Amino acid sequence: MKDINRKIGIGVLWNFAGLFMTRGASTLFTIFLARILAPDIFGLVAMATVVFELSNALVNSGLSQALIRSKSVTKADLSTVFITNLVLSSLVYAALFFGAPFVAEFYSQPELTNLIRVVGLIVFINATKVVQTAILSREMNFKAQMQANTTGVVVSGALALYLAYTGWGVWSLAAQMLSSALVSAIILWLASSWRPALQFSMESLARLFGFGKNLVAEAFLQILFENSYVLVIGRFFSAELTGLYFFAQKITQLISRQLTYAVQQATFPALSTLQDDNSALRTKYSQILQIMMIMIAPVMALLAGLATPLFNILFDDQWHAAVPYVQLFCVVGAIYPLHALNVNLLNVKGRSDLVLKVGLLKKAVSLSLLFLAIPYGVKGILVGQIIGSLLALIPNTYFSKKLVDYSLAAQMLDAAKPILVATVAGGVAFGVSSLLAAQPLLSLLCGGVAGVTMGVVLSIALKIQGISYVVSRFKFLQPIRRFL
Repeated sequence: MKDINRKIGIGVLWNFAGLFMTRGASTLFTIFLARILAPDIFGLVAMATVVFELSNALVNSGLSQALIRSKSVTKADLSTVFITNLVLSSLVYAALFFGAPFVAEFYSQPELTNLIRVVGLIVFINATKVVQTAILSREMNFKAQMQANTTGVVVSGALALYLAYTGWGVWSLAAQMLSSALVSAIILWLASSWRPALQFSMESLARLFGFGKNLVAEAFLQILFENSYVLVIGRFFSAELTGLYFFAQKITQLISRQLTYAVQQATFPALSTLQDDNSALRTKYSQILQIMMIMIAPVMALLAGLATPLFNILFDDQWHAAVPYVQLFCVVGAIYPLHALNVNLLNVKGRSDLVLKVGLLKKAVSLSLLFLAIPYGVKGILVGQIIGSLLALIPNTYFSKKLVDYSLAAQMLDAAKPILVATVAGGVAFGVSSLLAAQPLLSLLCGGVAGVTMGVVLSIALKIQGISYVVSRFKFLQPIRRFL
């Protein structure tokens, strides 16, 4: 167990280091690009991204997870996955190329035809790094992945800014996506010594696809589901509203999704070694949930509370309509770790079939809410997302209870204190910032300091286990332990 804790700790540390640099840089580039480009430009990219992400899911979701989870892999396994991904990416890109005009017609946006055909090349690039990423993850080498992702973000962000300033418009965002994927792929290949061979095994494909097929289907459906909101808004509303929605989603997911992903990526290989020890898995997942919630929920609450002065400082008036979208997205983001943890648990237990079944049920409910919310506009759609996220906790936790006895009630008990801290801290930040609304910078600083202070004090007073676990891992935080 100590060895598992050490592996998880090191993995999480490298992932957070990578997260801090890549997402910090990505956030800055997104902010600068928003100051140059109009919301409708982001709306076009959002429409193209839907198609690209759906295609990407078909290529690299399930087999990568199957490689990471396998107790041992052979050279035949690795080469088989590599060749399979290249073949799939070729077929998927052909579908993208010839289907692009129909997508453009659906949105009534002729520019999308060429945009989709160019951005779709990312499918090829990502297919080449699936095996390299899986190998590095199995080796718990998250440092190399951090370096690849960080370099990709910085290079692509700088290129996008240059192109945006020189008048390339939507193509600056397309170039950002392509160059980020290409640079990270090159560095991952340099970091790994493995090279593909002309070796293909039907036995390897059948075994790995047996686990991965459900994840491919679930990933495809999940991306279709998540982007169905962009599809609906883009189809029934304007490109400008689509851009505002997409931008708000991008800002909040930089925090909630990526922090959660950093923990998941680091813990999945290590926890897979405990897949037959239900008691140990329940204990570790309880710790991980509390850590994720105390990190993510308060941050999302503070972002919601301080969204107005933040947008007043950073963006011009054309972006201010995105503030309520950001605030509503923050609620969805605070709930997200609970969903991700339960899916991760099912994958560790090798029950990808349940991941698919639960996913189908959740999506059916949420899509029903989406179409019911269309008459109420974008805000109504976001409220429907919040309701759907809350309802989805029921099927999400049902099988966690059956597999490792980690029920919805137990998870909510673990999450209760972090949620309380987040609610109070966010409320204090909002209250203080509202009193100083006439001075945006002072409002942001005072509200932020008040909210963070309240969050730290309340976390210590409630003796939240997640805080204790984090503090115990860092020597410079040891003086705080006497208060916990």
